[in-house]
Amino acid sequence: MPALQKLPGRTSRCHLVLLMIATALSFACSAAQQQPGPNSPGAAAVPQATAQLTATPQPNNPSNSTLASLNDVQDAVTRVCVDAVAIDINQSTPFIVGDFNGDGSEDLAVIVRPTKGALPKLNSEYANWIVEDPQKVVLPDPNKAVQRLPKPPPRVLVRANDLLLLVLHGYQQSGWHHQYARQTYLLRNAIGENIRAQSFAEAAKIDGNKNAVKNRAGDVIGEKLTDHDGFLYWTNGRYAWWE
Repeated sequence: MPALQKLPGRTSRCHLVLLMIATALSFACSAAQQQPGPNSPGAAAVPQATAQLTATPQPNNPSNSTLASLNDVQDAVTRVCVDAVAIDINQSTPFIVGDFNGDGSEDLAVIVRPTKGALPKLNSEYANWIVEDPQKVVLPDPNKAVQRLPKPPPRVLVRANDLLLLVLHGYQQSGWHHQYARQTYLLRNAIGENIRAQSFAEAAKIDGNKNAVKNRAGDVIGEKLTDHDGFLYWTNGRYAWWE
């Protein structure tokens, strides 16, 4: 490099500063060019590792019964009944899930008790749920073409000490988790022993009268009620007890 000519006073100092800045910028650009780019061998391992972590399979079906927790169930009960009932957590099986109305969407059945002072709300004609006693539901005899139907039973009312089975029908693929899942039944005299979800096909194998569950889809609520083995099932309008 040729020797720098000596410049007078302030002009020399300014030129020297500009030369130092230019040199620093040159070194910075050179260092940046030497960093490995996204396609260089040294940089490939980092993006690949990140991709493997983010690609871990996650559950994408909130209606899967394996994802059900007591907190999920409490949220659903609060959504439909607010504070009118409380989950009986002392039960060995406080809730079960299954497709109880056979529409392909998962439903929820929960054992609950009325909360203090909630009877007027529970028995209101304007309530968003239907109170029934499955043991009092009388259905037509499927073996008779013509028959006289009995008078409908008196309106069923919830009592203070009742142990109720709350059945919440699901909505579309999200089932009972969905915010639009609101169709609810409160069943009196429906809590027995060994409550479980069974398919209609399984219930038909156990039951002697297979016509009771012939050509039906979905699940039933199996249990031992009043010392008799049987199941609660959807009649396309209400829940009835079969033993």
